[in-house]
Amino acid sequence: MVFNVRVVSSYLPEVCGIATHTQDLITALSHLDIVDSIRVASIDKSKGENVYNFPVDLVIDQYNEDSWVKAAYAILEKTYVKYLPTVIVLQHEYGLSGVKAQGNDYQNIARLFKDGKNSITVANLHTVSERPDEHQKDVIKELSDLVDGMIVTTKSAIEILSREPYNIDPNKIKHIDHGIRIHDLTNVDQNQIKSKYKLDKKLIISTLGLKSEGKGIEYGIEAFGKMINKYFSSQNSSERKKIIYLIAGQYHPNFIKERPETYTAVERKIERAVKNNKLNSIKTHFLEDLSEKDINENDVVFLDNRLSEKELRELYLASDIILLPYRNRYQISSGILAEAVGSGKSVIATKFAHAKELLCPGNNVKKRVVGMNPQSRGILVDLIGKYKNIPSVKQMVNGLEYLVFNETARAQMSQNARSRGHEMNWENVTREFANHISLLLERKFSPKKEEVVIEKSD
Repeated sequence: MVFNVRVVSSYLPEVCGIATHTQDLITALSHLDIVDSIRVASIDKSKGENVYNFPVDLVIDQYNEDSWVKAAYAILEKTYVKYLPTVIVLQHEYGLSGVKAQGNDYQNIARLFKDGKNSITVANLHTVSERPDEHQKDVIKELSDLVDGMIVTTKSAIEILSREPYNIDPNKIKHIDHGIRIHDLTNVDQNQIKSKYKLDKKLIISTLGLKSEGKGIEYGIEAFGKMINKYFSSQNSSERKKIIYLIAGQYHPNFIKERPETYTAVERKIERAVKNNKLNSIKTHFLEDLSEKDINENDVVFLDNRLSEKELRELYLASDIILLPYRNRYQISSGILAEAVGSGKSVIATKFAHAKELLCPGNNVKKRVVGMNPQSRGILVDLIGKYKNIPSVKQMVNGLEYLVFNETARAQMSQNARSRGHEMNWENVTREFANHISLLLERKFSPKKEEVVIEKSD
């Protein structure tokens, strides 16, 4: 069945992981014969500063409830004039809804879409909390009643949603992988990319993507510092100069604008982590601006810039180890993690939901790395503290030691990750997405067979 697609989401040029995810989804869907047209209603928090291009044809003021409703009516009107059915995809994230993530905007528009005669609605959930507060629980439960289907990127999310306190019918939830787009550069020589950025012959540990308080970067720096000072105490050690920690990406501009005190506090924690662990660091907007001397004299390089897609993909491929000390244990969707696996990298990550599933079977670190699971795609470390979710620095140190000094383990882990990544390329993901949508459409629009009743003769 051929259908149209309408996505409600943040969208580029908005600096947002979900905006990038939506663009990738749309690009992949546009190559399918069963998709006729694709449009986006962009959730905007820039107050008119962003300029959108095709396929955006509607803009929603995130903080204006009336704007959401107005856009919903406009979407419905467009579905009525189309002879083909429309699939409305709600990219759901609490932070994209209303003031301080406490709005009911997704439910409000889903309620309107429920009465659509020529459309179905699917909610793509980017966060599922195992222990939701009352608001989070109510939002997801109500959405489940209003939409025709829900999509999650981890199988564990289905288990969470089908039990208390959500109690959602698991048949209404579909697991589809987070797509990745890294494969077009997998044949590029890693050494050529390293050479381009003057990182020749260096083992690169990296943390990539937008920075925020939840990324735990200060803990990654502390772990790196403890590891490197344990083995290479001298700042002038030639071996020490062969290892570098690259932290690439800027803060979300809205984070700085809306939460300046928190931004300042995070920056101070990062600065203290560098100083307390006796590390030398340098900050730049472009790696090309650094000299070989700059790079050789510093343990940590901060690339403080909004990376282009090409730069980001090159940095994935240049990296040897990806370190993700995230603090949100309920994060079920991480584009950074998905791309790291897709690019065939050894990953050390805290036990957030997406990492536990995607890296499994993984090596869980306690006092040391216990053996090497031949199928491992990464190393998982604990989040400690009942409420603060602090990454275990000790376990990250052990993980770094294991991978930095074990090239065979890195190579095996890389091969395992790349194999899993192939399953997650956008071609495979969108095929599964389209098949699922087709099934939902058939359920709603296919003519129902009339039941034939045969009366018994006397």
